[in-house]
This record gives sequence, C-alpha cells and structure tokens, in this order.
Amino acid sequence: MKYTTAIGIMLFATTATSALAQSLPRYDPSTYCKGVSDYSGGSSVVYKGCIEMEQTSYNELKPKWPALSSKTRNHCEEVARYSDGSYVILKGCVDMEADAAASTPDFEF
Repeated sequence: MKYTTAIGIMLFATTATSALAQSLPRYDPSTYCKGVSDYSGGSSVVYKGCIEMEQTSYNELKPKWPALSSKTRNHCEEVARYSDGSYVILKGCVDMEADAAASTPDFEF
C-alpha cells in the first residue's frame, strides 16, 4: 500500500511540474514598466508604451509557449528574469532561438 501511494505521489508531482513548466511565466509588468518609466524620468508615455508592448508580447507567446522545447523555455525564462521579468525580452529570446535553430551557418576558412 505504501509503495502504491509513493508511486501515485511521484506521478502527481511529475505531472504537476510538467504542467507548470508549460505555463507561461507570471511576471509583474506594472512594476517592470514603472522601473523603465522611472529610468526615463517618470514619463507616463513610456509607462503606457511599455505596458502595451508587454501585453502584446504576452498575447503572442501564450499560445505557442507549451510547444516550445524545455531547453528554449528554460533558457529564455532565465534571460527574461535577469531583467526583472519582461515578456518583451522573453519573446525576443524565443524569436532569436527559433531563428538561430532554423538556419545554422557553416564555418568557412
């Protein structure tokens, strides 16, 4: 009985971790954009533009995030977290990874 329970718990944990890993990360665009705005003197125009860009990037990433490789998700999540969590940076990383994977150049001497 204990063995069956342990297996059940392990399977649940693996499934929960896998589902969580496939969810788009949750950032705080308001705080991030306030920091961007403050850096430029507290501009409301900069804040508004930042929020709009974050929303657009989030909306574009959301449907394709689960289909990305875990390697790309993990790498780009780390890159985006370095900037205090930005969907614009996350999307930029994902796009660059996809572009690089699609065309690997040969080195020539």
